Amino acid sequence: MSLDAALLERVALPGVALPARWAGHPVVVAENARHGWDVTHAWSDDDALLVRLRWRERADGDRPFAVEVADDAESASLLSVGTPGGAARLLLRAAADLAAEGTSLASATRSSVPRGTRATLAAMAVADPGLVVPPPFDAPTDGAWDWMGTTSHPPAQPGEERVEELVGDAGRAEAQAARERGNPHGELPVDEPRSRWWGWRDDEGVVRGVVGASRRVPGKPWVLGSVGTDPGWRGRGIAAATAAVATRAGLAEVPMVTLGLYAVNHTARRLYARLGYELTQEFESHR
Repeated sequence: MSLDAALLERVALPGVALPARWAGHPVVVAENARHGWDVTHAWSDDDALLVRLRWRERADGDRPFAVEVADDAESASLLSVGTPGGAARLLLRAAADLAAEGTSLASATRSSVPRGTRATLAAMAVADPGLVVPPPFDAPTDGAWDWMGTTSHPPAQPGEERVEELVGDAGRAEAQAARERGNPHGELPVDEPRSRWWGWRDDEGVVRGVVGASRRVPGKPWVLGSVGTDPGWRGRGIAAATAAVATRAGLAEVPMVTLGLYAVNHTARRLYARLGYELTQEFESHR
């Protein structure tokens, strides 16, 4: 973690004594604000933080704030930041604590932990045949992704003069069309309340690249999403130009802009690093 933590407001979780080391961690600051954490348990040491979060429905304009609301009141999710070794130790401690309460880690409908946590647990089980790896961490991960963020303005990129914010109904329609061509599976929907969108126009005025920003909680870190470029227009710096403009707009309003990307997307990682984004946490997840 090397983002300028001095710019970030430390998180205070109701009923949880969160060490300063983790209260100002960029992932904790951003994800708590975005998802409206309802923490049931927290475990931490110098190497990692693990929180168990209860799903609940929260109103955010016309859309659910936490979109996955389980019928089972005991359903929860798990998030850990830090080192794989630290997360593995905390998961074993959490499994014992929850078992004493009559529940288990298996009640988690989704989890994101430091990449390598499952491999660490497996190695620990080999070294200690009596150790039982708690589910769902005894099964392979569903996916690997990287959390990146920035607190600094990106350098100017070629083509920024072609980027403009897409506003109003017409702008949203252009953003939707560009998203469907360039990134149809992007997680940020164009109709999300409080989102903003930017597009890169060609000489004919057609939007060839798009990037959105989720601003669910006013004054809290933005999350860029649904970054896409028309397939035939890739390799021209369009994504870099649109993301740079959107990032500067975000930093004019909040202290940090964040994003997530699949671990295998090395091209995107290099692009964001060029804009000043820092890799803050490597994750492995399951749903």
